[in-house]
Amino acid sequence: MTTPMQAPARGKAPAKQAPAVPPRPFRVGVQSHEETNYDQTLTQTSSTQDYPVFELPAQGYLRGVYLQFDAFSTNSAATAAYAANQLDAPFNILDTVVLEDTNGKPIVGPFGGYDLYLVNKYGGYSFGQDPKESPEYAADTGANDININFVLRIPVEIVARDTLGALPNKSGTNKFRIKVRMAAIATVFATAPTEAMSCRLRMVPENWWEPDAQDLKGRPLQQSPPASQTTQYWTKGVYQVNAGDARIQVQQGMGYLLRNLVFINRTTGDLRSSTSDGNFPDPASIQFEANILFDRLRTQWRDRIFRYWNLKVPVATSDVVAATGGGGRDYSVYPLPFTDDFGLVPGAETRRGYLATSDGSRLEFRGTFGAASNFVVLANYIAPARMDDAAITA
Repeated sequence: MTTPMQAPARGKAPAKQAPAVPPRPFRVGVQSHEETNYDQTLTQTSSTQDYPVFELPAQGYLRGVYLQFDAFSTNSAATAAYAANQLDAPFNILDTVVLEDTNGKPIVGPFGGYDLYLVNKYGGYSFGQDPKESPEYAADTGANDININFVLRIPVEIVARDTLGALPNKSGTNKFRIKVRMAAIATVFATAPTEAMSCRLRMVPENWWEPDAQDLKGRPLQQSPPASQTTQYWTKGVYQVNAGDARIQVQQGMGYLLRNLVFINRTTGDLRSSTSDGNFPDPASIQFEANILFDRLRTQWRDRIFRYWNLKVPVATSDVVAATGGGGRDYSVYPLPFTDDFGLVPGAETRRGYLATSDGSRLEFRGTFGAASNFVVLANYIAPARMDDAAITA
């Protein structure tokens, strides 16, 4: 009798492994901290002066740096007055500001204190966007005690909501650096105070601390901000134009994601005024590649500034060099944000609205200028991680 064949023994199924727990977002495991690491005072003279270079201490992930500037002159016999038509004062007392990365490459700047003021006002980084409306702002004139006080911020982080753009600041040897140069007396004052201004500069880095490996319940935490090494830049370009029709090919930021553009029309003497404002093209058009982004009336652009930033104080009251001011637009300054795709104000952004460009992209500003001008473009652009815009939007 034939013995029936037995079926082969069935092996044990491998034990199922529990799925890996995805790490919780970086923001869950960190808090922002700041320390006053820099405090230097210079006396303003007839020449520019460099403050000592500030090498930022390694403290985690850099979000930005606050600059607090406090200058005073006491018992001035002269009636101090700012330079004629110099509406950039008092911020132009900072001739140059630049933040360099750990390789010495500029991230923000180099440009002047007034340019940094515009970055703060129109960049989309905070709810209280106008530094002139801060209770810490002052720009005195007259006799006796003269004070200049303001706070500006150098931005590094792009979006506070998820910490995008905060940069690793951990090296004790390769450090971020800030260089500041103070302007000469004649740049700021037509009639200087009798006693030279004592100018104190303090800088306060703002960092995320380094997260623990796990939260209190043992769940893993992300160890770096999303799309780590994503970096934003602010650069300045100056284009000389003649009166009449002009076509300006914007050069800054090509090959990257444009986040903001700020257009500033200055006289050939580098001044802003109601006159230079009147010489701004009306209408002005922006063309990207073969597409016209807009052909915009000057009054419509001013209305957009009100709608975007709620700047409703008349410009003649706002753009003044006085102890009070602010709350309105600036003469000859016309910002263009690409950050208005989520909330009601620029800066509440999803990052999907940035203008994506290539190295050979054509971005053209066109209009008829009322007089020869120095046309300034402040460009804010993003270099995403791996140069992939999906890294910051997916």
